[in-house]
Amino acid sequence: MATITMRLIRDGEVPFDGGTAIQDDPERPVFRGNGPDDYVCVVCGNVLAAAMQPVQMTKKVRVRCGRCSTVNVAVTEEPAA
Repeated sequence: MATITMRLIRDGEVPFDGGTAIQDDPERPVFRGNGPDDYVCVVCGNVLAAAMQPVQMTKKVRVRCGRCSTVNVAVTEEPAA
């Protein structure tokens, strides 16, 4: 299982048709799947999404960390120009 660090939201970055999930309990991930990757907060390393498939973690997936309140986005790569 790989651990993928999410990234910070940039100023003015609001994906069309996206939303922000809020982690109520820092001890429990917001999302849990059956894939190979865990996604963690860029600031504190808290697990926000566990066992996810890469196709599930799109640019529309944003999560506010329950531990440090940072808003993270799943996409870690920049789109090709």
